[in-house]
Amino acid sequence: MHDSAFLMHIVVLLGTAVVSAWMFRMVRAPSIIGYLFAGILIGPSGLELIPEEEVGSLAEMGLVMLLFTIGLELSPKPLIRMGKSLLLAASLQIGVTAVLSGALAWQLMDLSPTPTALVGIAVSLSSTAIVLKQLSDRGETNSVSGMIATGILLLQDVSVIGIMLFLPLLGAGEGGEWKGAALRGGLGFAGLVFAAVFGRHLLAWFLAKVVRSGGRELVALFAVLMACGGAWLAGLAGWSLALGACVAGLLLAELDVRHQLVADIMPFRDVFNALFFVSLGMKVDLDLAGTHLPAIGLAILVTLLGKSLLTTGAVRLSGWPLRPAIQVGIGLCTVSEFGYVLGLEAEKLGLLPTDILNGIIVYAVGSMIAGAALVPLSGPIATGLAGFLVRRGAQPEAEGERKPVGAHHVIIVGYGMNGQNLARVLRSTHIPHTVIEMNPNLVEQAREAGAEVVVGDADRRVILEHAGLAHAHALVIAINDTQSTKRIVSVARAARPDLFILARTRFVTELDALYQLGADRVIPEDFETSIEIAAHVLKEMDIPDNIVEAQLAAVRAGRYGMLRGMATDRTATEELLQVLQLTVTRSHYIAADSHAVGQTIAQLNLRANTGVSIIAVVRNGAPVTNPPPDFTLAAADVLVLVGAHAQLEAAKAEL
Repeated sequence: MHDSAFLMHIVVLLGTAVVSAWMFRMVRAPSIIGYLFAGILIGPSGLELIPEEEVGSLAEMGLVMLLFTIGLELSPKPLIRMGKSLLLAASLQIGVTAVLSGALAWQLMDLSPTPTALVGIAVSLSSTAIVLKQLSDRGETNSVSGMIATGILLLQDVSVIGIMLFLPLLGAGEGGEWKGAALRGGLGFAGLVFAAVFGRHLLAWFLAKVVRSGGRELVALFAVLMACGGAWLAGLAGWSLALGACVAGLLLAELDVRHQLVADIMPFRDVFNALFFVSLGMKVDLDLAGTHLPAIGLAILVTLLGKSLLTTGAVRLSGWPLRPAIQVGIGLCTVSEFGYVLGLEAEKLGLLPTDILNGIIVYAVGSMIAGAALVPLSGPIATGLAGFLVRRGAQPEAEGERKPVGAHHVIIVGYGMNGQNLARVLRSTHIPHTVIEMNPNLVEQAREAGAEVVVGDADRRVILEHAGLAHAHALVIAINDTQSTKRIVSVARAARPDLFILARTRFVTELDALYQLGADRVIPEDFETSIEIAAHVLKEMDIPDNIVEAQLAAVRAGRYGMLRGMATDRTATEELLQVLQLTVTRSHYIAADSHAVGQTIAQLNLRANTGVSIIAVVRNGAPVTNPPPDFTLAAADVLVLVGAHAQLEAAKAEL
């Protein structure tokens, strides 16, 4: 009966999550808000559909799996290139926010120093689950603001891992208890370092074996095993279970097969999100919220505004322009699920009173609901606010003075991999070019490479003018931010109707929109990769180069209409297919030991035997076209053959 009741509670939880997510999706609101409201509705303070004694277990299980997926997604390698600028931004954001939040808690809540510090740290952390979900849904994970936000979140999570390792020290008493806690903390830290340095190599070896022989189902099982195993080992070491799962995810995030793991485990991510956020909503004490509603509402409002301003300032002081700084500030205004984990562990150790923890849960859930609604608006708000401040002269548009730029040059927006490769080609062909970049580390790389650099946000017209928009021959937009790409195309086209504008995009859905805004050429990454694959296959099948080029031109014609499933010119396609079937050429090198050496074309009789014609012979680099029947073949001759595929294969076998 007990098992049946537990299953019923799971059905209620997941069923409510489905309905709430569907309802909030219908009104284009983040589903996470629906999960939190659903938890409040069915929890012990609401309809009491799930007993209070089961809420903690469900929340713990959901948190373990959620933080494992978060750790798996937070690979530090793509963030290393941001370097010291990102470290400075994260340090300022965490440090200043924690100090100010702790000072307010000290004054208003009359707490002792340890709870005050813990509250300050908890407030400084931002919700990784909410931010990453929103970035993924909007396709902004690899944008400038997305990379900054993800980097700060990663450093926040790493910092709280370090804090939680030594949290038992604060809860230990005098004498042997303190020494034991210190020993456990030191051993835990040493174990973490050992796992990071040596464990990943063992994991890489073992997981490679699993991938080669086990198939996808074993990879998914191994990922879940790592989540549960990390949580179990963390419990044995006296850590938080969720912390162990997150560390396990971080270890796997460094492996070469990370992408396969992410692909296999990510379908469950939304389930883990739902399980945790519904469970967190169930822990909200509605009586407490009603009693202290004005104070909690004011605290949430101050948090959202204060964290947005502090984070914006930290990012701006670290060297990034105003618009992405504002967008990151708004994106990181929420309180983190790690703040809940920190508070929960502190309460277990007696460092935080239970009533304070309950208040933190109500406050954190309220900030998550408000922040999740605010994060999708961060882009438009940042664009409008940055434009207003620039017009008022509150912020400079670009670093440095305007430099004279010669005519007939190329403006490159973004100095990532594509921008760097283009700059190298332009430099080698002596074509002048100017780079617009706002990542401080990439700016430094571009200057070291000898490029003219304008530091700023290219969707501002004055930044483009600093880069020589008035006299440029072409503008190449090589960034990952889809919305910024649209704005840059629109601004540049309005200023220069005759300018050649080339934009890249990761999403086919943006193709038509960019053309409508004024782009002359849009390069969708996936389609161009498909075209390159097709070209190599056609050449391997001995299709002549001119036919290959004609086929690729046909694919690119009509803005990749063939690949997008759109209607194409059927007559032209059928003619091209006929050419591909009937007109195939192949060259064949005659080795010294070939039986063709010393024979005439008539003696070789290749046309009669295989149906293939010899249309030319290349000897010593000089072509002999339409060679006569008495032409004698020699070693190192190259025969140019023409025929159908089967005929050429027969000729190859005979030769």
